[in-house]
This record gives sequence, structure tokens and C-alpha cells, in this order.
Amino acid sequence: MNPRDIYYGVGSNALGNILMLGATVWVTLVLTPAAFGEFRVGSAFAILLVPYIACGSERMISKLIQSDATDLNAVAEVISAVFGMMVISVVALAALYPLLNQVLFDGNVSLAVYASSIAIIPLTISYNLANTIWRHRGSAASAQVHLNLLQRALRAPLLIGVAYAWPSAVAASLAMLIAQAASLFQIRRNLLCYPITSLKHCFRALRANLGTLAVVGIPVALMASVDRLDVLLVNAVMGVADAGTYDLVFLLSATAMFPAMALSKSSEPFLYEIAKHADLRARLSKLQTQVFFISAAAVIGIAVVAPIFARILGNAGAGFAEATLILSAGLAFSSAHGPVIEYLQINGRARVALAIMAILLPVFFGLKYVVADAGSMVGVAALAGLFYFTFRLVLSLYVVIEDRIYLSRLWVALGSAIGYLATALYVWRF
Repeated sequence: MNPRDIYYGVGSNALGNILMLGATVWVTLVLTPAAFGEFRVGSAFAILLVPYIACGSERMISKLIQSDATDLNAVAEVISAVFGMMVISVVALAALYPLLNQVLFDGNVSLAVYASSIAIIPLTISYNLANTIWRHRGSAASAQVHLNLLQRALRAPLLIGVAYAWPSAVAASLAMLIAQAASLFQIRRNLLCYPITSLKHCFRALRANLGTLAVVGIPVALMASVDRLDVLLVNAVMGVADAGTYDLVFLLSATAMFPAMALSKSSEPFLYEIAKHADLRARLSKLQTQVFFISAAAVIGIAVVAPIFARILGNAGAGFAEATLILSAGLAFSSAHGPVIEYLQINGRARVALAIMAILLPVFFGLKYVVADAGSMVGVAALAGLFYFTFRLVLSLYVVIEDRIYLSRLWVALGSAIGYLATALYVWRF
């Protein structure tokens, strides 16, 4: 865990996001709002399912490598279980399209877009597993650069080129599928050292490990899929065009969380039993302070650029800039407590995160439904940001009470609360 990995993570994420934002802006100008919304709803559904089907396997592999770096069989067993889950899930999703299109998508997603989106799921899960292994057994900095920048450098021109040649939701979905397949091919060597013996073995491994994976994976999946659930909610209540707009809101807002994401991924290999190592906690707190300042600067940057994007984008609706700013503040300032989610999961307390998530998620989802029904995209974004902020705050309080440690610094937490409140008051005046 060192600053170089953090800076590589932040820098590559920033550059990669600039590439994808540029590609997305261009696509909004080429596609109709309805076509763009269809593409993003299909993509949102696939991204929503990825962490559920992956079932916490990345965290499990991280813990296994840290606890016993020589046990290759344990890692292979987890990978086999996830492959079994992928086979079952893809077959089930293919059969469920008619029902899902009517009930969930309101008839807005064609079979071609749906099929392309579903095909991305196993490729994405396999890529994430390969990248996790690379981050632990190889170079964390190189793995982050590939994850954040290199695969986006491939995805952005593909998306632009294919959409330009064939301006449709299907073309955009196919471009994303091709890009993900190419990215996985580039780092396949990290998975090939754990060969899958047979499909029968995968199903057997899945039965043996499903309970453990579910306990670890459900909190990960719920946290990772909140924004995708919001896109689907906006699609169902406000329409497909607004769903595309909200997806753009989150895409821009998420840049404020990239520093914290880089810190979490860089610190994962050192979180196992970190409570026993004061020196590692001190290094983590120091890095967390640097990340806080970068995150605060990112929120200020979004306050400047969001109104510009609102004028450039082909389908930015009313309140785009305000929604982006308040959501980015919730994402950025929620991270001031350090990698508390990852800490609990890697150290065998995933059930705690799951219990708190189970309490907070339905409450906030219900509130978001109410404000979406009233047509307020700013309200949906504000509640989305408040959810992230509240969830991480509660988890950090649990860690302080239970383990007598804090993964950040008290003044950073106070500064984040003040910054979040100031941003909310600024947006409220509109």
C-alpha cells in the first residue's frame, strides 16, 4: 500500500473517465434520446447483475491470497463456483427476456440490445477476477491502469466508430461487448493459471461454496448496484429518455469517487487483520487524508463543468447540473471514513454490512420512488448521495465501537460532513 498505487489509480481513472465521457457525449448527439436511453437501460441491467452473479468472489479471492498466498486450489475452487453461477444465470436470463421486457423494461429494450447486454456479464466477471488476481500477485499499479484506462481507451473509439457507422442502441451495445471481450483477452493469463477442469466440477464447487459467497457477495452486489437500480427506477417511473439522462448524471458524478475507489483497491491486499498493525493503519489514514482533499477538489470541479455538460449533451434534461453536483458530493464525502466496506468483508464481518444495507436500502429506494413519481431528478440524485453517505457513516461507527480503530482521521470525517452539508445547501437554493 503506497502513494504510487493511489496516484496511478486516480490518474488512470480520471483519464479513462474523460475518454468515456467524451465518447458518451458524442453518442448522445448521434443517437435519439430514446435510442440512447434503450442502450443505457440495457447496459444498466447487465451491470446491475454482474456483482450478484459474481457473488463476492473478488473479495473472497483477495482474502484467500492474503491469508494463504500458496493455496492455489482454494482460489481455483472459488473461480470454478463463479463459472458455474455464470452458466446458470445466463441460461435463465435468456429464457426470462419476454417477462423482463414487459415487467421491468416496460417494453423499451429490444431483444438484440438485451442479448448483447447479457453477453457482457460473463466477460465482465471474468475480467474482474483476472484483474483482482493481477492486483494481488502482480503489480497493483499496472492492474489499476488497465482496469481504469486501457480498457476504456479501447472501448471509447469502438463505441464512437460503431455508433457512427450504425446509429442505434444495438450498435452501441455490440461495441461494448466487443471491447469487453478484447480487454479480457489481454489479461487472460491471470485466470489461466487456475484451470477449470469441467462444467460438472463448477456446479459441484458452486454448491459447496454458495453460502459463503452469498454472505460476502450480497452486500458487495447491493452497494455496487444501487445506481443501476436507480436507472431502472427512473426508466419505470419517468421514462426511458430520463433514464438515459440519469445515467449520465451518475457517470459524471462518479468521477468524484474515483480517488476513494483507487484507495480501496490499493489497500485491499493489506486490510486483512489490519487492526493488529498500527503502522499499516497510520499509512492508510495518511493516504485517506490525501484522498479526501482530491475528492473535495473533484466536487468543486464538477460544480464548474456540470453546467457546461448540461448545454453540450444531446439529452440533458432540467436539473442535470444540480443533480450531478449533489450526487457527486454524496459519493465523494461518503468515502472520508476509509475502505470500511472492504475491511468488514475481508475480515469476516460481511454480515454486518449486509444487515445495515438491508435496513437502509428499502427505505431510501422507497423515498426515491416518491420523488421520481413527482418528476424530480434532483431529488432522486440527492437521496442516492445521502444513501451512500449514511451507509458508510454507520459502518465506520460500527468499526470504531467494535474494533476500537478508525480507518481515517476524525477531522477528515468532520470536514466531509461540513462539505456535504454546504453542497446540499448550495443546490437547495436553486
